Amino acid sequence: MQSQSATVVAPAGPPQPPPGHPARHAGRLVGWLVAAWVGPLLAYAAGLAGLLPLVLLGLTAGLLRGGRTLLDRLVLAGALLAGATCAAGLLFSAWPWGLHPVPVAGTALTVLLGIAAATGRRPRLPRPVAADALPVGAALLAAVAMAWPYLRAGDLAGRLAYAMTGEDNSRHLATVEGIRAVGGYLFTDPQAAARIAPEPMVWYPQGFHLTAALLDTFLRSSTAPAGPADALDHYLGWSVGAWGLLVLAVTWAACRLAGPQLDPPRALALTGAVTAACLGSELARFVVYGYPGESLGLAATVLLVAVTCRPVARTGTQVAVVGALCVTVGFAYLMFLPVVAALVAAWLVRDRRRLRRRPRLLAVVALVAAVLTPLPAVAGLLRTDQVDNVATGGGVFPRYDAFLALAGLVGAGLVAGRRLPVWRRYAGALAAAGVFAAGFLLYFRALGTDPRYYYGKTLHLLLAVLLVGAGALALLLPAPGRTVPDSRAGGGAGRRAEGRRAGARWAVAVAVVLACVGAAGLPRGTGLFAQPFGDRITTWAAAWWSGSLARPGPAALTVRALARPPAAPGTVTVVVSDRRREGYLVTLFVSTLQGTAGASGPAVYRLPLAEPARSAAVVAAVPGPIRFLAADAAAARIVEDLLAARPELRARVSVERLP
Repeated sequence: MQSQSATVVAPAGPPQPPPGHPARHAGRLVGWLVAAWVGPLLAYAAGLAGLLPLVLLGLTAGLLRGGRTLLDRLVLAGALLAGATCAAGLLFSAWPWGLHPVPVAGTALTVLLGIAAATGRRPRLPRPVAADALPVGAALLAAVAMAWPYLRAGDLAGRLAYAMTGEDNSRHLATVEGIRAVGGYLFTDPQAAARIAPEPMVWYPQGFHLTAALLDTFLRSSTAPAGPADALDHYLGWSVGAWGLLVLAVTWAACRLAGPQLDPPRALALTGAVTAACLGSELARFVVYGYPGESLGLAATVLLVAVTCRPVARTGTQVAVVGALCVTVGFAYLMFLPVVAALVAAWLVRDRRRLRRRPRLLAVVALVAAVLTPLPAVAGLLRTDQVDNVATGGGVFPRYDAFLALAGLVGAGLVAGRRLPVWRRYAGALAAAGVFAAGFLLYFRALGTDPRYYYGKTLHLLLAVLLVGAGALALLLPAPGRTVPDSRAGGGAGRRAEGRRAGARWAVAVAVVLACVGAAGLPRGTGLFAQPFGDRITTWAAAWWSGSLARPGPAALTVRALARPPAAPGTVTVVVSDRRREGYLVTLFVSTLQGTAGASGPAVYRLPLAEPARSAAVVAAVPGPIRFLAADAAAARIVEDLLAARPELRARVSVERLP
């Protein structure tokens, strides 16, 4: 009898799509889209939203295909994200979520996912190389060096003593906190910003401020307002970070322009020399006086010099980066736009044949950049007196010998590299920066006055462009190359000889760096960039490190005023002191740290700086309730005498002694 075996056949399920099938591809996209929103939500809930900007930077860099090294890719990605953030700030100002990390990160990740799907790219990064560490290390060193007075200060009063060196810090801090409170650019909601930020800052370019406010919201994993000490500390961190970004941009741009002329020892020498010049020159003043917006705008302009003189190999990446940098300059520090326009116009003419390959992309980027880049400038010109402000400020008397020395050195390199396209393009960029500065100088001469505050800004740009061109000096040296071992010597002897030659090159590079550190005046405050500070001549960095620029008295008075209970809503708090300018400065920072800089504006600006005229002017300028906080008995007597002479003021004016 033959046995029969039964075979059980499972019911067939739905057919599975093969790999690469559209259904499988769509499923992956849906999965990544869900992750793009669930990931930020979980990070926010866990208090780790501060990691999301790094994820966005890494993914953006991974989707790019331009740049030779990892640092190149990250710099280009950072440039794209800076411009995109400034532009997206208009969206953040309009949608109901403001700067909340979840919708911001979710939207950004969705856009990156769309780009990946449209291009078919997957994130891929180059391997890091040793040369990447030089500009990054230089930026970190420079940032820590300028942040050191803040880091060594033990308390709020100690940090305020340095922050109050530049009163601009109060206005920039108020703008950052105002943007966090409003949820977008101040000029999109002037009424909501009126209490928090000073009126002139509502129409001031806010690219840095929005970027800092957005990053701060991510870092905190919260949109809640910060306390006075916490808000100051975070702002100072972002301000110093913008300075470090500027140093990174200048050193990276200098190395990029030098290109194949740099071997590792020469890269060390160039990076060290440029960093020493940044620390020793007036660029260090950006941290001392609080110019974070200029730091970001100048960094973007320097990057634009680099990518227009030595363009990115990928045309699409080049076009997008140039457009993003233009938007960043327009939103961060629009004063540099004339030079930016010259750089972009020259690039469009020189690379017109290459650009014809991507006409649609060029048209879209050009349209977006043409609309967004001048937007803050147009708004400011229509709503404020920015043109009149060009002729304001104190006189500027720069050390032209430092500029002449740098121009002579860079010029020598340009003569050697006059046949190379990158250096011919750089010569045009340097000429544009020089003409820009000369134009301001001639303007002030025509007015019959000394050069004013904004002339110094043009010199900042000229100095940065000169430092970028320092790589041209490598053209005066023999071309770098690998030494061929002597065939007559044994392998070991040849390697030892090559080792000695390599050691000698590194020793020369270190010697060059040390020489530039000395020339920049970093050890003792002397050197090419030294200038008068009271009864001595030194550099901005040396004066900053010494503590001679700090204001411990006003800082201590500010802390005493902050310790008082807040005034009733609608009441303006004014600190009165019999020392000239102290009452003004302390009132400025107290109102900023209490979140009332906008409401307190009439009691701060365009008034006398000395008592007793100042208190009388405050009473006339502020129609509502005023609370005077007197620094001491003499200051209290000033207000009491005013009330005795005008008893009708007692209904809305009070005076309290600070303990």
